[in-house]
Amino acid sequence: MEQREKKQVLKIGGVTLNSRLLLAPMAGYTDIAFRRLCRDFGAALTATEMVSAKGLLHGSLKTAALLNIAADETPSCAQLFGADANDFAAALQHNALAHFDIIDINMGCPMPKITKSGGGSALLSNPSAAAGIVEACAKAGRTVTVKVRLGKDNGQNALSFCRMLQNAGAAAIAVHGRTAAQLYTGKADWDAIGTIAAALKIPVIGNGDVLSINEAEEKLSTYPIAGILIGRGALRNPAVFSHTAQPKLKEIILQHIAYSLMYFPARYTLLTLRKHFAYYFKGVLHGKEIKEQWLKASNPDTLMQLIKDTHIA
Repeated sequence: MEQREKKQVLKIGGVTLNSRLLLAPMAGYTDIAFRRLCRDFGAALTATEMVSAKGLLHGSLKTAALLNIAADETPSCAQLFGADANDFAAALQHNALAHFDIIDINMGCPMPKITKSGGGSALLSNPSAAAGIVEACAKAGRTVTVKVRLGKDNGQNALSFCRMLQNAGAAAIAVHGRTAAQLYTGKADWDAIGTIAAALKIPVIGNGDVLSINEAEEKLSTYPIAGILIGRGALRNPAVFSHTAQPKLKEIILQHIAYSLMYFPARYTLLTLRKHFAYYFKGVLHGKEIKEQWLKASNPDTLMQLIKDTHIA
């Protein structure tokens, strides 16, 4: 038992996490309310949604709002994106980033609105810029991690790219087992993730297609990875991080709403929950019909009463 507990600890630079299961940052989904929900169920690290390094410098209120964290988000992690090392170096002087334990750099997002300016997965094709960004953040004295994919359209250079990030000062690298061109189609290549993990000296965290804690543990025992980053599996079930706590879907959704109302206006809560319902109801008997009824709610109080009155098998 003692050995198992020791095995579960994950060290990233000078930061120690009490589990090897982490929540993947997902734009539009992992706001402060959802992150707090996942922390309740054992997620050891919950990063903010992607924040523009340049936007932070320009004083964007929307950008700054993304950096609000819950009281239990310790250790804390902010995810930044951009294409210019100077922007990152300057952003790290901003007070909004001062209290974060880890700065994560997104080099994996394949969405055009991110890549068109050279950020996200576009950096996979610009290794000198990628290394410069990591080096600038590390020189600022911050614990830096990077989220990558297996290259732009093939994984041939993924290992050399990750090794370069390690040499530039990255304390850990999270590898999504797809190329940027694949988006979210096909299957994540865990053998490729394992090859990278075996070759690097820093922790490598695997990501892709993990939908349950049993699948996470199977990956941890099969590949030489330090941890698992869970994305869509957590959207389906925020309790995916827990061995013991498996509450009913209604209880999870009601707590999600309660947390959302603590931080956001009612309208935001309703609109955000509609997106989450698409995941919460995957595989639920009569889920489509239930979801359609709940979507008719005009305010959170009505929605919560509908949820309480609904029987879900």
